Formats: sequence, structure tokens, C-alpha cells
Amino acid sequence: MKKTFKHLDIDVEEEVLDNGLRVFICPMDRHEAMAKITTLYGSKILEFKPQNKDEYMKIPAGTAHFLEHKMFAKEDSEDIMNLFQQNGAMSNAYTNAHVTSYYFSSPTKFLDNLKTLLDLVTKPYYTEKNVAAEMGIIDQEIKAGFDNPEEMAYYTTIYNTFAKTPYRYPVGGYSESIKKITPEILYDCYHTFYHPSNMILTISGNVPKETMEFIKNYYAKIDYQKQKPIQIKKYEEPANVYKDKEIVYRDVTNNILEHGFKVSIKDIDMPLFKIREYLKIYLIIKFGSISKFNKKCFENKNILTAVSHYVDINDDYIFIDFDTKVMEVKDIFDQIYTNLNDKNFTEEDFNLTNKNNLKNTILLSENVDSINGIIDYHVQKYGKVLYDIYDLVKSLNYKEGKKLIDNLDFTHDTRTIITKKPE
Repeated sequence: MKKTFKHLDIDVEEEVLDNGLRVFICPMDRHEAMAKITTLYGSKILEFKPQNKDEYMKIPAGTAHFLEHKMFAKEDSEDIMNLFQQNGAMSNAYTNAHVTSYYFSSPTKFLDNLKTLLDLVTKPYYTEKNVAAEMGIIDQEIKAGFDNPEEMAYYTTIYNTFAKTPYRYPVGGYSESIKKITPEILYDCYHTFYHPSNMILTISGNVPKETMEFIKNYYAKIDYQKQKPIQIKKYEEPANVYKDKEIVYRDVTNNILEHGFKVSIKDIDMPLFKIREYLKIYLIIKFGSISKFNKKCFENKNILTAVSHYVDINDDYIFIDFDTKVMEVKDIFDQIYTNLNDKNFTEEDFNLTNKNNLKNTILLSENVDSINGIIDYHVQKYGKVLYDIYDLVKSLNYKEGKKLIDNLDFTHDTRTIITKKPE
């Protein structure tokens, strides 16, 4: 079925295969093409009912990331990364709290590379030997992360922001947890979450016309059984943070500050897209590069790096994370807290920021990687592609945005300091 992004002149061929795989193909007159396949399985899923089993299964932290690594192991010892390289493709994979994705981009041999990508996610091969071999590699990644002061600041902040949900754990897990992973656990996770009905395939760029037919023919050769709805354990996450402050001692020259906020959207009667966009506009107004706050930070010689922010949505909560580096730990936390909770902003600031937001929406739609990411993200978060995204962004208005911000509670926060241990 052909769909079109309104006002952006971008067409998308959208289809759901018999096995449940959602396929989105966006032809663009560009030099290269990109394909990404995403499973709705990320590191925060630690308790679920495996397919054809009645009891909930609890798996070790870091399993989704471990499984991502092991998907590259094949029974015939074929080097998947080498196959991509031989066909001129750049390829990679990643796991976050919500999903695991595998992708490539290439100017040539698209269908050859697409076959390699589909082989990658449809042919699992886990043994005691190759699982044991991977543990050492991933253990080194984990230790390197905890040894990195910036990563440690983030790990500490997100852990202390949330109290119940596994969203609080590092994506890679812990050295102790990954040692409990077995081939049997990986197969249970694979057969539950890597079924096509739990996956999204997004393709963009210089795509051959026969691509959809190629995908259908590929999957027609695999006998997938109809899958029952996946049952994942839900957690009653409290509004309060787990811990409001923590000091971590590391051998650092400058102090690293991380400030996390936990914002409930449980009772907000507004589409998730609008909540996300209004909050984005608000944070740009309050903390963006041309904000009064940023100007003050620039003039403050104690603050060594601009205060940057990151936003993620996890079920009923928004996680807002601020970070910076300072020479001395003074009152920067209070300044961030006060600025975030001072909800006054003008309609002029709102309209100017959203005008730039609309411009960025147009620019993003012209990029092969970006349009691929937009489609993938929309399906992940909203269950469908928002083909009217231009109109949705344009329709955002100050009155509605101000009302939302006034109803959001920015008082639940945690503060992390990475500093040198006193002598």
C-alpha cells in the first residue's frame, strides 16, 4: 500500500507480510540505500513468558545486548561483517532499553546486502562454546563502561532515578549477570522476540523496484508459526526517585555532574507525539544554545562544558538527563532545577522555536538515514508512521503547550557527582 508524507513529497510502500513483519520502503533519488531491521526487544525486558510456555521467565540483565552480539555467529562460520564489506556496505547493530536494531547502508549490491541482513536475524546459532567465548568480550565492554567517568555518571543517574523497572540497568548488564546467560536462554529470547510479527523492516534511498517482492520471496521459504501476543511483566514504578543524590569517586581532573528528572505522564490526556514535541520545545527554550540559561553558563568560568540534555520516554515516565563538567561543585544543580521548574516562557519564544522545529522536520526528511530513523521510531513509539507529521508539528500551539508544561511535575530529581576522592 502506498502512503505519502504530506507536504514532504515522500512516498512509502507499506505492507504487513503474512508472518506479521511490517515492511516500509521509501524510494529516494539518492546515491545510497539503507535497510534496518528492528525487534521490539530491548534491555529493559527481563521477565516474560516465552512462546509455548506458561510460566514467566526471568533473564539476566544484559541478555538483549548479548543476543545482539551472538546473532553474528553462524553455524557455517560465515563472517557476516565481512560479507557486508565485500559488497561495499557499512553495517552495524545496537541495543538500547527498548529495541535491538541491525542495519547497513551501501551504494551498490543492495539486494545482496539485504539478503545478508535478513540471514543475520533469521538464522540463530548459539552453543556453549560460542556463548562462553562471547562472555569475555562483553565483560571487557562492561568493565570499560564502568571505568569511564562519563558513562558511570549516566549509569548512576538512571539507576537512582528509577526504582522498579529494569530500565534502570545498563544495557550491557553487569559482569555478574552475563555469566548466567546460556544458549537455552538466548533461544527462548530469540523465538519470542525475533519473530517477524515483533519486528520492523525499514528501507530508504536508491532502492530497486523489486525489493518488496524480494522480501516476500525470502520469507516465503521460512515456515513461521502464528505467534501469540507476547506477555511481558509490568512494574508499578513509583513517582519518587530511588535515591536523590550520590557521589562517586574516580580519578578525574574536573567534576562531572549529572542531573536526572523523573516526570510522570500517567495522567496526561494527550497523544505521546505531542507530549514529546512540546517538551522538546520547552527544553530548547529553557536550555538551548540561545537560551538565557546557556548564556549564563557561558559566562560562568566554573562551568567547563555546556549543560546538555537528553530525553527518553519509558512507559508512563519521561526521563530527562542533564550533564556538564565543572571545576568546583557549587550551585549548578539548583540552577538547573530552578530553571526547569520556572515554567514561564513567551508565545514569541514558542513560535520561534517551533518554526525552527518545522524546518528541521523538512530537512530530516531529505536524508536517507534520517527518514529511515523517523519511520522506525514512529512505529516503535506510536505503532504507526505519522504521515501527517508536518501538519502535526505545524499545529502545535503555545496555549496547549503551556498547559501541558504546567501540568508536568519536574520536582522528582536525582543528582550525581563524579569527583576525585579527598586526600
